[in-house]
Amino acid sequence: MNPFENDEFEEFLGIETTNMIYNNRYHDDYFRYEPTSYSGLVLAFDWLELSSHDRVVDFGCGKGRVLFYLNQRFSCEVCGIEVDKNVYELALNNLAYYNTRFRSNQNKIELILGKAEEYEIRQKDTVFYFFNPFESYIFKNIIDKIIESVKKHNRAISIVMYYPEEKYRQYLKNKCFTLLQLVKLPSYEMDCNEKMCIYTYAV
Repeated sequence: MNPFENDEFEEFLGIETTNMIYNNRYHDDYFRYEPTSYSGLVLAFDWLELSSHDRVVDFGCGKGRVLFYLNQRFSCEVCGIEVDKNVYELALNNLAYYNTRFRSNQNKIELILGKAEEYEIRQKDTVFYFFNPFESYIFKNIIDKIIESVKKHNRAISIVMYYPEEKYRQYLKNKCFTLLQLVKLPSYEMDCNEKMCIYTYAV
């Protein structure tokens, strides 16, 4: 992605999510911070239109790029879960700056410090976002909880995965998720993992 495009988004949203953090692994089962590309977010959510009634949960939200982008674009509720305290505090700093620009949306953003697998899926959660934030056993645990929630409170839900590893995709297939769209990013021809996969699930 063009770095100037990054700068333009960051300036508009009033946040800093571009700089990498290389020493923030909570433990071996959680991976280091790396932001989703803005080009990926734009292309995926050009295809998957959200409404103000949706609630997005980002597992491993890092500094909050996905949250702030989607909240500003769709005025939807967003919730980010981050296990690393230092990164979580950077997300809080971004939230403080973001709220000075988009005051009308500030009550629609929730940041949680904790383990992703301990998050209790809520009835109003409709979109779940993953960018390979942790080992597959944690991912499977969360997917099982999402399925249980949908069975208890029937609703349309979507799973959005950036740079998805095959083992994650295979688990969704085994659990009867349907691939709605594979969104190829501009660098897809150089790296076939540069894509967004959007899934749905129905009871």
